[in-house]
Amino acid sequence: MTAGPRENIFFDTNKVKAVIITCGGLCPGLNVVIRELVMTLHFSYEVREIYGIKWGYKGIYTDVDKNWIKLTPEKVSRIHKEGGTILGSSRGNVSADVLLDHLVK
Repeated sequence: MTAGPRENIFFDTNKVKAVIITCGGLCPGLNVVIRELVMTLHFSYEVREIYGIKWGYKGIYTDVDKNWIKLTPEKVSRIHKEGGTILGSSRGNVSADVLLDHLVK
């Protein structure tokens, strides 16, 4: 099977909200990954609501107004030239139920 966008998409991209979160330790190439996810979701799949969550899992449920950042191709176009992650990262044990409840909200 070949990689890349599919001819038939089985979800309505007008209703999709994508979330990108970086957890665990820092990785030198995460900004490249974030950039490519945003570009692919936007241009190949036409997803228009893409969010980055700052500070790992903790950002899902704390300071939501500050920690949820709308990501656009313009906003991420040059981040691949920076190291680390623009979203930050954290570790920690958080209940899956707590995370899911906040994502649904």
